[in-house]
Amino acid sequence: MHQKLLTGFTPKALLPARCYHPKPPKQRLLEVIELLDNHGVLTDYNSRLIEAIATAPIWDEETYKKFETLGLLIAKEQFNLAFINSEYEETLASPENPDNWKK
Repeated sequence: MHQKLLTGFTPKALLPARCYHPKPPKQRLLEVIELLDNHGVLTDYNSRLIEAIATAPIWDEETYKKFETLGLLIAKEQFNLAFINSEYEETLASPENPDNWKK
């Protein structure tokens, strides 16, 4: 914690272990579906988009690349909006930052 006071950010080594191990994709997807349903916005349209995301790996390569590029752009925009008031160094190291995702 003292490191944050001195430098403005906490080194990765001092972060809790859970920061390095995000939830499995299946669990995250189910949580998103549940969240949408709880807020009453799980429409047929949203359900079909989620279904398209889930079946994306079986698309042909060209279609999948288009989908992946668009999805990454949307994820970056969403991340930037969600972390607009966060410290710059924290956003760089965040596992939620699309720039830190592995393909």
